[in-house]
Amino acid sequence: MAAGKASWGRFLGYGLLSGTAVFALLVLLIGLLPVGDGTVALLLYAALVLPPALAARRFAPAPKRAPALPRTPLEKRPTSAQAADRAVTSYGELLRLETYRPGPGADPDDLAAYRTALDVYDEAKHAAPARVPELLERGRTALDRLDAARLAGTDITWIRGTGDTRVQVPAPGGGPALLVFETDDRHGGFRVYEGGGRGVRPRELLAVGYEEWGPAPGRARVLVPGRRGGRLLLDVRAPGPWRLALRPPGEIRRLERGLPLSGQGIETVLKAEGCRLVEFEHRARGPFTLHALTRTHRPGPVLAEGHDSARLTVAVTQSCLALRVAATGGWRLGTPKGGHPTG
Repeated sequence: MAAGKASWGRFLGYGLLSGTAVFALLVLLIGLLPVGDGTVALLLYAALVLPPALAARRFAPAPKRAPALPRTPLEKRPTSAQAADRAVTSYGELLRLETYRPGPGADPDDLAAYRTALDVYDEAKHAAPARVPELLERGRTALDRLDAARLAGTDITWIRGTGDTRVQVPAPGGGPALLVFETDDRHGGFRVYEGGGRGVRPRELLAVGYEEWGPAPGRARVLVPGRRGGRLLLDVRAPGPWRLALRPPGEIRRLERGLPLSGQGIETVLKAEGCRLVEFEHRARGPFTLHALTRTHRPGPVLAEGHDSARLTVAVTQSCLALRVAATGGWRLGTPKGGHPTG
C-alpha cells in the first residue's frame, strides 16, 4: 500500500506540471479568463491535469526488484550429545597424560583415586548427556587428589599459611625452580611476590585479581628464577588458606607434537623446539591470557587474550622457549597440523 501511494503521488505531480503549463498558456496567450464563479475554469484545469497523470501511470516502467540474496546457513550448535562426546574426549586426553602408575606398594588412597578416574571415563562414555558433566567433575577431582598426593610424597615440603604472609622457601638447587601454589578459597584472588630487601622492589611472580576470580580452587605452576643459597623470600597475599612448594624445573610440563596439554589456572609450559604454531582453547567463563616467556622467565609479549570460551591458533617465534597460560578455568594447549617443522 505504501509503495502504491508513493507512485500515485509522483504521477499526479507529472499531471500538475503539465496541466498547469497548458492552463497558463491558455490564460496568457488566448486570453481565457475564469467566468462566473470559476467552476468552468476549475473543470478545465482538472481536465488538463488528469490525462497526463493517467498516461504517466499507464506507461511508467515496472519497478526493478533487487534479486533476493541467498540466505546464509546458520551455524549449527552442537547438540547435547555432541557436547558430551567432546567433553568425554577431552577428559580422556587428560587421563592419558596422567603420570601415576600403580605399583606393588601403591598407597590405597592413591589407588582408589586412580580407579575412580578410570571408572568415570568408562561410565561417561555410555552415560546420558545430562549426567556427563557431573561424572567428569568427579573424575577431575580424583585426578587432582592424585596430583596433590604426588606433591606431598616428594622431598619438597609444603609450606602452608592463611592470609598475607612472608615466607622463605627452600629451592631444589641453585637454578630456576617450579613454584606450585594452591588455594582453596573459592571467591578470592591471590598474589605472590618475590620479596626484596632494603631498597629492592618486590617482583610479582603471579597474580589473580579478585574481579577475575571464579568459583574454583586456585592453582598455579610457574617457573621462577633461582637465588644464591637455594632459598626464595616470597610474599603471599591471599584472603584464605593456601599452600606452596618449590619443585625441580624438570617437572615442568612440555608441549610436544601430537600430545596436547590440559590444565587449570596459571601454568608455565615448555614449548617444543622449532614449534611455530600453538593452538589454545579456553573452556570456562572469565579472562585468559597467553604469554611468551623471556629468557629471564618473565612474561613477554601477549600472544592471546580474551574472555570466556575461545579457541584460536597463534604464531610463536622459534626463539620462544616457554609459554605462560593465565586463566581462571580449564584450558588446553596443542600443536596444530603444520605448526611443527616435521609436520
